[in-house]
Amino acid sequence: MSIIRREVRSLPITVDVNQISARPQFQNYSGEIVTERTAVSSTAVLSAVTLLADSIATMPLQVYRDNKGTLEELPVPSVFVKPNDDQNMFEFIHQTIATLALHGNAFIYAPRNAGGAPLEMRCLHPLLVNVVVGDNGNRVYSYNKTVIDFESMYHISWLRFPNQAYGVSPLDAMRNIIGTGIAIDRFLAQFYGDGATPSSVLETDQQVTMEQAEILRTTWEDAHWKRRRPAVLAGGLKWRSVTASASDMDTMEHRESIVRDIARAYRIPLHLIAGTGGDNQTYQNVESAGINFVRHTLLPWMHRLEDTLSSMLPTPQRVRLNADGLMRGDLNSRVMAQQIQIQTGTLSPNEARASEGREPYEGGDNFYYGQVGTAIGVDALPPMASSITDLPA
Repeated sequence: MSIIRREVRSLPITVDVNQISARPQFQNYSGEIVTERTAVSSTAVLSAVTLLADSIATMPLQVYRDNKGTLEELPVPSVFVKPNDDQNMFEFIHQTIATLALHGNAFIYAPRNAGGAPLEMRCLHPLLVNVVVGDNGNRVYSYNKTVIDFESMYHISWLRFPNQAYGVSPLDAMRNIIGTGIAIDRFLAQFYGDGATPSSVLETDQQVTMEQAEILRTTWEDAHWKRRRPAVLAGGLKWRSVTASASDMDTMEHRESIVRDIARAYRIPLHLIAGTGGDNQTYQNVESAGINFVRHTLLPWMHRLEDTLSSMLPTPQRVRLNADGLMRGDLNSRVMAQQIQIQTGTLSPNEARASEGREPYEGGDNFYYGQVGTAIGVDALPPMASSITDLPA
């Protein structure tokens, strides 16, 4: 365990690549080197990966046990609060999901104690983990050439085909898209950084010496710099403005199409990564958009992590990431829904208050149904006053 800890803290941050041509090591036709470091230089990739990691890492983690069909909430084990000496649970989940979103594989090293409970959890860099599948189907894991016990390693994959030891990497699947985006960013940075394109040109059919050209330019700047005075041109002199060409506009449009491709690959609504067009949201449908984001985008990532963490616990126990906070509606919608659930006996008043972060009150644990004021399972409470005149003195 100490060997793994020291090596985790000293992970190399570079990978050997051909700096002349990126194609042999990283197959993409843009010629750009696409690694985890260069990929996150793309704002679309950075936004998509951090959106997934931030959204899941902020979810409260709960532990349940199935008690004859009833889910009983249990205290969260300490390893799920402080997974290791260097991270809290937010940082651990964030790192795991970000690694999975970039590399398509996440390896969690979790050695167990004599009772079978995990002592700690660490996310290992997938480029340093080697997986070998034996003839009997068993897997042998090694980290930096150090063999790791099979029961201490947990492998999460994004997309894995049959008989494959590793999952498909989004970096590999989108290497051309990400490489093209990096190439466009490089072109635009050099174009505007060099500043070699003049704002305008003074043209003439006559021969002009260097001294005359300097006089013309200086005179023009002195007369028209930050002034909108009429220009008088003589001797066949013509003025022509230099503007960005239509091809530059195509470059910007193609840049936006790359953002759409990356959002499509991660199945992220375009508006959540500040993309333009396609799925503009309004106040009325923002709640349903949040539910669709959790259902169609986050749930698969959540289930991968939940199943992995649950496998570290005894069989009846399960880990659940609570996504209710991402699906909360506006205050008026929440109050109306809670009111209906209280009146139908689905929620107690104190449970509704707890969902809003409010303190319970005495008697608020009773359930009511039908006519407001009729208690379930307790002595009937006096009916609520029908008017202010019925209130006791």
